[in-house]
Amino acid sequence: MNYKLNLKALDSSFKVPNALADNFIKLANPKHILILLWVLRHADTPKSSEEICAELHMDKSIVNEAIFYWIDNGFMVPTGAAEQPDMPDTTAAAQSRNMPREQASPTPQPAAAKPEHPLGSSMADDADILARAQESAEFKFLLQKSQQIFGRTISKAERSMLLSLMDYYGLPCEVILMLIKYAVLSGRTGTRYIQTVGAAWAEEGIQTLEQAEAKIKQLNKTNKLWRTFSEQAGIAYKNPTKKQEALFVKWTKEWKMSVEMLAYAYEKMLDSIDKVNYNYLDKIITSWHDAGLKSISQVEQAEAGRKEQAAGKQKEAASTPSFSIDKYNRFVDNFELKYKKENQDV
Repeated sequence: MNYKLNLKALDSSFKVPNALADNFIKLANPKHILILLWVLRHADTPKSSEEICAELHMDKSIVNEAIFYWIDNGFMVPTGAAEQPDMPDTTAAAQSRNMPREQASPTPQPAAAKPEHPLGSSMADDADILARAQESAEFKFLLQKSQQIFGRTISKAERSMLLSLMDYYGLPCEVILMLIKYAVLSGRTGTRYIQTVGAAWAEEGIQTLEQAEAKIKQLNKTNKLWRTFSEQAGIAYKNPTKKQEALFVKWTKEWKMSVEMLAYAYEKMLDSIDKVNYNYLDKIITSWHDAGLKSISQVEQAEAGRKEQAAGKQKEAASTPSFSIDKYNRFVDNFELKYKKENQDV
């Protein structure tokens, strides 16, 4: 069955931009769309965030998120600010999404002055982020593309993280977008994880798409090995922590340990201490590496040798008498009985 609009309902109506229906119905948070519809209904009267909260019975954080989102996408402007002449265009947006990656980002602009400390979720407010987006087309593009990759409106913490990655750590826009795509595909979209990885990339000097792609290939290989290790060791969770990932890279990439060896070490750890402790696991694997052991059979042979050696020492100790008759005889032969005659009263 098909449906059509009841035209009589249009007798009292208000304008809704085509771009809202064409570009944002699927992308934007449903609550953000409701807020914009209410603002459109009252387009002739400026509304404060407090009024929106009261009228729609919504939390202030949701309302502020929506206001930032619609300002960033050109549907709203602060009171007194100049209105943008052009609304988002459906065709232009589609072309932007389909542009080759080397042309998708606008011409890079000079970064803002580097802050003294890395920006965290509580270190950049929306006013700072909006100001940066207005002065930098590249940062504004980063915000918009990130929302497309996440498939939702990004949070204040995520906006602050993007500002930090670009202005503090100096990562190019296209490298940050590659990092976000990797995070989404791997299911690790927490701001702490993304910023930690971004900081590591900056320290490694990753500044081009080619370098980012090579790094992601390496990470994907490590993740695949980790999943295999997890399955063999019976580890319940999917992704390693940052510390576990660093240890795993050392074991597999630097020391060339096989996944089977790592799973065997994991079993040894549980047998020894009956709990998961990656520091203890690292000590086991380090001892094998230092001894040049590269396979489970070599480890078993080394353990058998140690047990045999320990058993031999124990047997030798048991066969050695604790009392020596020769020593006793020498002691008796050389012993002189001495006594002191005490004075007796007559």
